[in-house]
Amino acid sequence: MAFEKFDESGAGRGRPAGTEPMISLRKSASIGINRAALEEFFAENEGAVMYYDEDKNRIGIEPVADKDADEAAYTVSITDAGGTIAPKAFLERYGLVPEVTTQFDPEWDDDESLVVLDLDNPSGTYGTPDDETDE
Repeated sequence: MAFEKFDESGAGRGRPAGTEPMISLRKSASIGINRAALEEFFAENEGAVMYYDEDKNRIGIEPVADKDADEAAYTVSITDAGGTIAPKAFLERYGLVPEVTTQFDPEWDDDESLVVLDLDNPSGTYGTPDDETDE
């Protein structure tokens, strides 16, 4: 059998490029946004305000024009592959930094005007915990 060229190098981890929107909570205390989610939910917005619903264990992300649009806004750093939000203080405050990068299927909540991640319903994980123990 001959070599087959893999030509989806910008596909990210776990899903082919151009598929469904996905947002990941990373063990590095940042949030990854794939290209599909960036285009669907953020369009021209380069800022995000973070919310947490403890009762329903959900994160809400409000897309805003930029970091200056709200005093609580974080910058959405955009690359060819997608975007990143670095809300370390937010994730640590609510104990939301995962042991492994955890992926979610985001949904738009019309009532709240937020991108919502249901933390009780992850779609997958990537990587391993930093501190593995052999017990």
